Amino acid sequence: MKTMLSTAAAAAGAVGALTLAAAANDVLVYDDPIVISADGGGAANKTKLVRLSYNTPGGFENVLVAVYGDVAGPDVWNYRGEFAPALDIFATRSTDDGATWSAPVNISQTANLTSISADHDGDPDTPEIPFYGDSEKPNIFNFGRNIVVTWVDRYVPTAEQRTARYVEAGDIEVPYAATYAIRSTDAGLTWSAPERLTDGFRDAKQDVVRGNGLGWAITWQEDPQGLRPGDAEGPGEGGSGATVSKGTDIWYTALTTPELVAGTPFPAGTRITDNFTTIGQGSNEGYEYGPAGASRANLGLVGGTAVVAYEETKGTEGLDFGKYVRYHVFSAFDDSMPDATEGAGWIISDPLENARRVRFVTQGTPGPATGIQMAIFWKQGEYDQGGPSDIILRRGIDGLMPENLDPPVAPDPVTREDALGNTPGLNLSSSDGIDSASGDNRFEDARAHRALLRGDGLVIGYSWTPDWAVARYTDLENYNFYMRRSFDGGATWTDRVNMSNITDTTINVKEPRLVGTPNSSDPDDPQDGDVFFVGWGTEVNQYEHKSADPIPLDFFLTRTTDFGETYEPIQAVADTDAGEFEAQLRSNGQGTQVFVAWQATDEDSGTTEAVFRRGEVQPKLVGDVNGDGVVDTADLLAVLAAWGPCTGCPEDVDTDGEVGFSDLILLLTNWS
Repeated sequence: MKTMLSTAAAAAGAVGALTLAAAANDVLVYDDPIVISADGGGAANKTKLVRLSYNTPGGFENVLVAVYGDVAGPDVWNYRGEFAPALDIFATRSTDDGATWSAPVNISQTANLTSISADHDGDPDTPEIPFYGDSEKPNIFNFGRNIVVTWVDRYVPTAEQRTARYVEAGDIEVPYAATYAIRSTDAGLTWSAPERLTDGFRDAKQDVVRGNGLGWAITWQEDPQGLRPGDAEGPGEGGSGATVSKGTDIWYTALTTPELVAGTPFPAGTRITDNFTTIGQGSNEGYEYGPAGASRANLGLVGGTAVVAYEETKGTEGLDFGKYVRYHVFSAFDDSMPDATEGAGWIISDPLENARRVRFVTQGTPGPATGIQMAIFWKQGEYDQGGPSDIILRRGIDGLMPENLDPPVAPDPVTREDALGNTPGLNLSSSDGIDSASGDNRFEDARAHRALLRGDGLVIGYSWTPDWAVARYTDLENYNFYMRRSFDGGATWTDRVNMSNITDTTINVKEPRLVGTPNSSDPDDPQDGDVFFVGWGTEVNQYEHKSADPIPLDFFLTRTTDFGETYEPIQAVADTDAGEFEAQLRSNGQGTQVFVAWQATDEDSGTTEAVFRRGEVQPKLVGDVNGDGVVDTADLLAVLAAWGPCTGCPEDVDTDGEVGFSDLILLLTNWS
């Protein structure tokens, strides 16, 4: 059985209290979970979820579409030498808000195809065997009824496909992957044929897709020497594409929306970055090579403008270690505004520190009072990968160019020397304050940063621990999820609030989520910008030096209707004996419905399924203390535990400032 988590709020130092909404508020009540992955697969992987809302002659239609990977072919192997059945990408849809789902459709169909044979065991005396088209995680984006799904796949039927050797796994050989895309222009009812965007001459990874009414764009990275496993520093499974060879570039392709709908193929990709400068020599002979490597790009579309940000190795040949955060701004679908950096990218991080995991949020219309149009933020610290870091922020005011950034950066900061003139960004995670340097506190660590931008309102969240070494190499400290808000476009900030408040240090927060309501033109479902959802998964806090596989636990969720002033009771949305992880959230425009998909692994059978659950706002029953839609033993125990003065707490059923017999009587009167 899993460990139960405390969700009580506590205030300490500069940490504000988590304020629960009044007991009389409406609450989210959840339907029973539904398995949406196909029977017989048993290895559902990286489920993604979107909600489409679009006008038709008969009125607005709302459709949910989920995509995920699952078993479909013979065994293949990875860079660690581990064997598992090849995966394909499947899609399923619901037209009734998730009550029922269509039979999953295989949209990649490469898991039984092979384009190359490779050495699976490193033994020169055994023959090479076919490697099948294993599809990695899908990425999905929608606008209106148009959807594009991308992934990387090792079925690459070209003469260009290469392989990489992994000496640390017995000198096995793994083929390079190519980037694929597939589209639907009828809300997932039918799908085009998969479209291969690259040729396997370089190893593709980290694809991102975005779209709007004007057009669609895709970015990815290509490593000329193949995927690097990494050094097992920091969280994650490794092999994410963060560790790259010199000469690794970020690539880009785009279509206008009319071209997408007409079925026009995506054009050949072009390099955004300029890291390939020569053909390598010595151990790099025959490979594209250069001074640096770029990785883990993020992509945004603001009208017809593309914003791309990524991390890049410094290429200073021993002068400094770590990475810069660089970004580019250019016209997304034509040549009217080319990249002013000519592939170099502007450095917006502190060039003397190690910066990575850049993310940003944008809005087409700047904040009415402050002009904020973008918040761009990343991890930054004095140490190399795996070391402690803080979450650093710059804001784009009335524009997206470097001259619009605040705190300001140096003019045209494309080189290390230029970027030394950057004003330090705002430190949103340090307990030493927003103006502190990351080196002021070498113990605390922040990661898994998320953000939401609405007009002049900006919310930032991150996982944080006061002592990274104790949290990662023992179970005497842990990571919780914190949030703070700004109402003036990020100029000033509230105290941080511990949202998860897990007091059991043997449990960590993982995979936090911060999801706002979508833009909506449906007159029956207008967007409520004050509503957003906050969720987080949990896992066993294992000693990092053991290099053990993660053990996922439950996923928790809460909702605010007043932009984070108060929150509804925290509920365990995925609360079974299965290990639940990688939850995805979507909502309707008003935020009165939330749609949640995740993976659940059965410990006995070892199978993993894609699971869906819908929550819908309903009037809160008197006595329903935990907001799960029933008045039962859990509510009774909560009332008894809170007995005594308790102003504003949900256990104070009659709201008289004290939990006592009158609250108990009201609860029992409404027993479900």
